[in-house]
Amino acid sequence: MKNDKDEELLRKLSSELDRLDAQYEDIALPSLQRMEQFIAVEALRRQAKLRKELQMFLLVALLLLGVVLAALGFAPVMYWVLQAAFPIAALGGLAVMRIWRRREDAEE
Repeated sequence: MKNDKDEELLRKLSSELDRLDAQYEDIALPSLQRMEQFIAVEALRRQAKLRKELQMFLLVALLLLGVVLAALGFAPVMYWVLQAAFPIAALGGLAVMRIWRRREDAEE
């Protein structure tokens, strides 16, 4: 009885494997020349994309640098106030957080 089930299972497995093999028999591998051509085209596409991204980065960087220099030229006092205000605000926030943590630790 067990032998019959094993044989039936083996037949099903073989038929499924044959069906799977039949589905993948028709796949043709591309020629070496086509693969080399594909790789060359892909490399050119990536270079063009990289060049475009670099141009966009440089354009944005120059724009930001121009804005900062213009702000420095038109309102130098305001520029220096902003340059000082942000670090002071950040250090103040860190000090407040440290004080709150010390209070929480003292309460526990």
